[in-house]
Amino acid sequence: MPSPTVAGMGDTFQTLVDRDATPEDAPRLARPLVDWLVAEGIVLADAEPGWALSEHPAHPPGPHWHKAVENARWGSPEGVVVHTERHVFWSNHHDSDAPAAHCPRCATAVADHSLFSAEVDRWHGTGEGAVDCPACGVTVPIPAWNWSDDHMAFAVLGLEFWNWPWLSEAFRARISEFWPGHRTVFLAGKI
Repeated sequence: MPSPTVAGMGDTFQTLVDRDATPEDAPRLARPLVDWLVAEGIVLADAEPGWALSEHPAHPPGPHWHKAVENARWGSPEGVVVHTERHVFWSNHHDSDAPAAHCPRCATAVADHSLFSAEVDRWHGTGEGAVDCPACGVTVPIPAWNWSDDHMAFAVLGLEFWNWPWLSEAFRARISEFWPGHRTVFLAGKI
């Protein structure tokens, strides 16, 4: 995925998501990763309110935040929110105009997002929610659907970097190493 353009006003976010973490595993999987980010000086240890465009407290950038990015001259980062509860992660930085959901059973692309609306709300509120694939008829849980261009992810573990310069491939790969055997996605956007 190419780096987002720097021009223009607005706030950006980049999110690394573990699609396979369970609600029970999320805090356990997040802790060593945050400890590593703190040890490397990428973020500070204590999450504080006001460091992100989110109601969640965020870890302020540490003295060595530049170790996580491609080019440190493109900005001054804000905080990193660590999500360990059900969250709908999304991106608006993608190649296609209308990202589709893909059935993990038959790979059919489903562009009609209205099929998902009520079930996404249900999943977010209860952890339960599924959509019947219009092609194969299989009922697929919301988190199992794959989205083109990693447009969405329904998960319980994710790190959201607010207004950071573009995260480097090496840094993103290092984060994924903390979640071995798990499917990870990278989502980016601007609001």
